Amino acid sequence: MPAIKTISILGCGWLGLPLTAVLCEEGYRVKASTTRIERFAEIQAIGAEPFLLKAGNGNWVGERVIDFLTCDMLIIAVPPGTKRNLLSTHATEVKVLMALIPSTSTIEKILYISSTSVYKNSNKIVSEDEIKIISDAGNKVLFEAEQYLQHADIAANKIILRLGGLTGYDRMLARFFAGKTELAGGNEPVNLLHRDDAIGAILFLIKKELLQDKILNVCSPQHPTREAFYTQLCNRFNLAAPLFSEALHGDWKKISSDAISQMGYQWLFPDPYAYSYAHQ
Repeated sequence: MPAIKTISILGCGWLGLPLTAVLCEEGYRVKASTTRIERFAEIQAIGAEPFLLKAGNGNWVGERVIDFLTCDMLIIAVPPGTKRNLLSTHATEVKVLMALIPSTSTIEKILYISSTSVYKNSNKIVSEDEIKIISDAGNKVLFEAEQYLQHADIAANKIILRLGGLTGYDRMLARFFAGKTELAGGNEPVNLLHRDDAIGAILFLIKKELLQDKILNVCSPQHPTREAFYTQLCNRFNLAAPLFSEALHGDWKKISSDAISQMGYQWLFPDPYAYSYAHQ
């Protein structure tokens, strides 16, 4: 049996639910949280134990919180909500969550799902050591959440995965660009990640027992430009091609995933042009 036997996943959304299913198939005992009791049956059907937990105003509401936090590994997969709300309380919620973990906790590993949006557009290749202080960060809420995790007084390894823009399956991003004109940033490299590689990287780190204090970028190693990629994707799905303005170039960043590649992770989709989708 693996050293990690029980895994709690906070957030059973677009990434968390299929991750739960894969971990159950691999033989782990999984506790999975949701904000809606209507999803209990769906979680139970894939072999996990459902918990009702919800963040709000910087706090956590729910029953059996300590039971949920009784595990060998905690995965925090809650979207920060910063796209819609720059004043998101997500960082405070991570801080409060760390304080809820009892001093007698059995948790050996905490994995926090962050995003490559934490990096500024600096017109260069960026690696994990790019950010030293909060003023270096693009998404300051995410960086603050990472800091709360890293400095929490908990005797557990803390792993931060900064994921590229998640796509694949029903999340086919070309629909946001189809037929539009005078678009900016056609020169920018895409920093994307297929959901299968997000789950694959997490499973790789667990099974290879590589979960140690670490920050890792997880982003497809190849980075076509936005113009080339979204034009090709629109053509692939018979959508009207977007038109990017040559005069509206933007600042960019190219995310390096060399660290996890050098650890031995074998990419399922290193090339965004090869992503699979369930889109019709």
